Amino acid sequence: MNEIKKTVLLTGATGNMGREVLRQLYSSKQYNIVLLSLPDKVSRVLLARYEIDKSVKIVWGDLTNYEDVKKAVSGVDIVLHVGALVSPAADRLPELAWKVNFIGTKNIVDAISQRDDKDSVKLVYIGTVAQTGNRAAPVHWGRVGDPILPSAYDYYALSKTAAERYVIESGLTRWVSLRQTGILHSRILYSQDGTGFHQPLDNHLEWVTAQDSGRLLFNACSDDVPDEFWNNVYNIGGGEKCRITAYEFCRKMFQVVGVKMETAYEPNMFALRNFHGHYYLDSDVLEGFLHFRSQTVDDMLGLVRQNLSPPMKAIRFLLGSVIKRKMLREARKNPIAPLYWMEHNDESRIKAFFGSRESWENIKGWDEFKVPGDPPHIVLDHGYDESKKADELTIEDINQAAAFRGGRCLSASIKKGDMKTQLNFVCAHGHKFKASPYLVLKTGHWCEECLKPPWSFDEQAKKNPFIAQVWYADHNPDENNIYG
Repeated sequence: MNEIKKTVLLTGATGNMGREVLRQLYSSKQYNIVLLSLPDKVSRVLLARYEIDKSVKIVWGDLTNYEDVKKAVSGVDIVLHVGALVSPAADRLPELAWKVNFIGTKNIVDAISQRDDKDSVKLVYIGTVAQTGNRAAPVHWGRVGDPILPSAYDYYALSKTAAERYVIESGLTRWVSLRQTGILHSRILYSQDGTGFHQPLDNHLEWVTAQDSGRLLFNACSDDVPDEFWNNVYNIGGGEKCRITAYEFCRKMFQVVGVKMETAYEPNMFALRNFHGHYYLDSDVLEGFLHFRSQTVDDMLGLVRQNLSPPMKAIRFLLGSVIKRKMLREARKNPIAPLYWMEHNDESRIKAFFGSRESWENIKGWDEFKVPGDPPHIVLDHGYDESKKADELTIEDINQAAAFRGGRCLSASIKKGDMKTQLNFVCAHGHKFKASPYLVLKTGHWCEECLKPPWSFDEQAKKNPFIAQVWYADHNPDENNIYG
């Protein structure tokens, strides 16, 4: 007797993560596949080989169009929602980022909710490490439940934060949010767009490879995934051998092409703060469920080296002075690079990423550069007794957590063990909102309104000890950081 194949809907099939999960789903021959993709030339070329296979259905449409999404969601068993507009495009086009990342996710959730058999559908949503913003030492190790605090000008993170919140509070029977970290892929050298300069050289990031990301989503489709996996948020990370500072990663990238990093860059080309990334205290939790890890940073850089194009191989023969002049010239012409902001006196971004022009001018050269390591870290306080199980939490625990965030819970009681029913809250700045105990206690979300421009996190941190733990790691309490 033939077993009926399950049907998986995949969005974002032409991105680095999406291409890999599509390859693994398709080669397994275990699933019928539905793809929702924009009908642009690039997507049509990348997906052409799948159009002639009866096991694959391509819905040429748009995440922002509900009817397109409804058509794609119809009849599927599992939704892998990978599709998004990412940086730097998302930061140049914030309104489009909101439509694609938030409205697109809302359309997915709503389309599932409207199905008669909605309780049978599983949603795997891909969030991002960018939601937790900059994490300077000593808070460079983090976990789910830490403050949601997207960096200024990070419209991608802002839209993804709202989307994740909608998923968590959706009431769907089976959902999960997996916060993706930096993805290593074989063509990473060819996809440099200037955002790398937003990352401080002492930033800490736990990467994951594209292949392992694909395996993660492939394994999430299995019936063997236990029930306790669902209705939770997890950090995606490659583990110990994927943890590396930005300086060391950049140095290794240049080694791939046979050039010293110091030959091409100067330290003042990189921001001092206002990016995102941290090592994970809890990434092993997801590995325990989905068993996806197989590669390290060095493994992937080895593959990058094997696939260098002739022009890339020739870079090593250029004089160092020639390489540096080229890099400096390109950085000064790139509107998203810090040197461009300095050249054009973009005061708001200078303040956000450096604190001041003076701070940038005081950045030392390589001869005085201190190589970052992994200094002692602190584990952030979440503002309540985390040792308690869900059925032990009381309204007093909720009140304590709300007070630690500078606000109050306006609801008088909660049902024992009920982490889903929304309660009424007010933040320190008077914004009223609804949120479930799970959202507030377990995922780091708080007041959505306070995350929006003009990004007055300095004022918020004075009243909100929860975010102050992160904010004051690289900001002066007396600093005015309203960026406009």
